[in-house]
Amino acid sequence: MNRLLLILIMPLLCVQSFAQADFPFGTISRRVVDDELAQLSTKDHLLKTYRSTLGKDGAWPDIDYTDRAVTEWKPTAHLDRVRQLIGAYVHEDSPLYQNRALYTQIISALNYWAQHNFTSTNWWHNEIATPKAIGVALILMKTGKEQVPKQLEDALVLKMTKGDPYKMTGANKSDIAIHYFYRALITQDKHLLTSSLEQLFYPVQLVDGKEGLQYDFSYLQHGPQLYIAGYGEEFLKGISTIMYYVRDTPYAISEEKKQLFIRFLKESYLPIIRGGYIDFNVQGRGISRPNILKKNAGVTMLQHMLAIDPQQRQMWMHEIAKLDSTSPYDTPRSPLHRHYWKGDYSTHIREGYQVNVRIASARTNRSESGNGENIYGKYMTDGVTNIQVFGPEYMNIMPIWEWDKIPGTTTQDRTADPVLTAQWGELASNQFAGGVSDGQYGCTAMVLDYDSIKAHKAWFFFDKQVVCLGAGITSNSNAPVVTTLNQTWKKGKVKWGGKAMPAVDSLERTVNPGEYVSHNQVAYLFNDRAGVTLTNKKQTGSWYHINRSRSKESITGMVFKLWINHGVRPVDATYAYSLYPGTESPNKLEAEKVRIITNTKAVQAVEHRGLDCIQAVFYQAGQLETDQLFVEVDQPIILQINKEASGYTLCVADPNQQIDAVRVNVRDKRSGQSKEVRIALPQGAYRGATAKSAIR
Repeated sequence: MNRLLLILIMPLLCVQSFAQADFPFGTISRRVVDDELAQLSTKDHLLKTYRSTLGKDGAWPDIDYTDRAVTEWKPTAHLDRVRQLIGAYVHEDSPLYQNRALYTQIISALNYWAQHNFTSTNWWHNEIATPKAIGVALILMKTGKEQVPKQLEDALVLKMTKGDPYKMTGANKSDIAIHYFYRALITQDKHLLTSSLEQLFYPVQLVDGKEGLQYDFSYLQHGPQLYIAGYGEEFLKGISTIMYYVRDTPYAISEEKKQLFIRFLKESYLPIIRGGYIDFNVQGRGISRPNILKKNAGVTMLQHMLAIDPQQRQMWMHEIAKLDSTSPYDTPRSPLHRHYWKGDYSTHIREGYQVNVRIASARTNRSESGNGENIYGKYMTDGVTNIQVFGPEYMNIMPIWEWDKIPGTTTQDRTADPVLTAQWGELASNQFAGGVSDGQYGCTAMVLDYDSIKAHKAWFFFDKQVVCLGAGITSNSNAPVVTTLNQTWKKGKVKWGGKAMPAVDSLERTVNPGEYVSHNQVAYLFNDRAGVTLTNKKQTGSWYHINRSRSKESITGMVFKLWINHGVRPVDATYAYSLYPGTESPNKLEAEKVRIITNTKAVQAVEHRGLDCIQAVFYQAGQLETDQLFVEVDQPIILQINKEASGYTLCVADPNQQIDAVRVNVRDKRSGQSKEVRIALPQGAYRGATAKSAIR
């Protein structure tokens, strides 16, 4: 069907009010209505309750309209219920379709809202959520047999004039622009429609040093705070929805912006969802909200993408299957390794697992608390390691987490969870933080300097294993210092060295190199001698404990927790362990391919002989010697060397994001040949990205 024929036919499919509307208002509005009605149930069992309890004044007696809460603002329920009632009134399949008595109740409820000025102490409710809800209600009512009286509609439209998208950034700009867009449709204001879409699509661009979509395709909000989900997710949902509404009209998004949007969705957001569950690292303070990691609601967004980007229909259908659980968690996927030099975040994805790491630097904010949320997220940027084989390993575990033993972190082991006192995030103090990547393998490292602890932490990513090294661990605190390997829901048996553990809830012992623990298809191999504690017992908490707007109801569950003990006031302590996700026991031959070359404050390096690959973190200019090579660098860098048939391929990144170039000298000890190369490093918005060079 060509575009002209579509334009001619669409108004005929609309109800009378839309049939009279000028193109494109009728077309766009009809899409809004169809989209909203598809998400509403015409047989919602609560409809009867809503109708029977609605007072003659248009209010519901069970709603506290005086509430001004920052989150979970109670008056929101009024507009939610009105939307449900309107859906029942305008949906042709509804038993209450065009019901006169229902119409009277809807008008009464809308009138009650128009006559009052309900406000939250959180600007978001006042300037985003409420105007959007009013806009949807009024657009839906345009399809009703009886319309909202003009005087009442005008009063409600006036209440929508909140917030200024021109003063906002990122997802907040788009969210405000959405209700400007709704207001334009209601009033059929072409100028407002144009300006709202201009602001709505404005954040679909790469920015450097500002909130929004970064040059590494991470997403930052609230300053340089990682938010690929959370605000990044709102950005994706909001803009994809409006793109869907205005497609194939003169107001459609530009092709350039559409491709940027698709790339962020396809390359950054979707890959870190496994079995329908996203990496908790990218959710920000939202991890303190129930069910936040389950992303099946994203199916609607991807269904929109089918219409926006039909050329990639097969790919979008595949992603829909992954989100709605019709596709198994171990669906085939290509190996992927990425480091986000703007977001201080690394993803390592294989068919059998994903292991992702979040760090922080003087260029990025540490984890944020705010609005009474994420109260104990003090260590959520200190090398936090997400390990997923199946997907739901961490789903809703946060209320009972021990928050000073977050997976991957090196922290003080306190008697009580430490409160995150800095609201809305603060820059980390360490300059050194970064990663190198060739797209398939990579290495990530940071210098931890926080809460009386200093440590050099590094992760080396290969196919079957992730090697985790720590060096220079020093603390002047009287609290013991620990490095946590994992803290996750207990699923199935816990095995030590391949044998099921006895029925004890806690075990503390010294391990030797080569020993391993396995649980839920992840094996933890100890590469060095270490004091280790394993607990396998019930933990109790509540959502209120971590988020003051949530339930105080007690939650209890069985938790697997494994950590290394460094003792009190350690000086230059170390750790070395390897993760083997997707297996209950490390393959001995595979493990023997990996050799830890050195683990000091100066250099941390690992060699994978099967891949002919060396990964090294140089915290200062220095040297590294292996069985076959002598490597020297004149700057602090993270380096990966791959042996090729005719020489070596070097991947280099500057974790301090300060230098222009680095000199690397590689001498082959067998041939005696020595070659030096000067590698120019990315600059500007790409400082910290990986540069490649070859030695032939």
